Amino acid sequence: MGMILMDKRAVIIPDKCKIYKLCKAREVCPAKAVEQEEPGEPYYINAFCQGCGKCIIHCPHKAVIIV
Repeated sequence: MGMILMDKRAVIIPDKCKIYKLCKAREVCPAKAVEQEEPGEPYYINAFCQGCGKCIIHCPHKAVIIV
């Protein structure tokens, strides 16, 4: 289980986000915080992010950071 980081949240770096139908970070997010505006656009993290860090571990492109 991921560790919740108080007052921290994940951010996706758009230039590193490789757009696929199945985003590994989205699949593992317990808060359902990884979204996409339109198909073909980079994913982003919404306000529901709990800072658990699971998305960082599972993104194969290293496009997610905690801020």
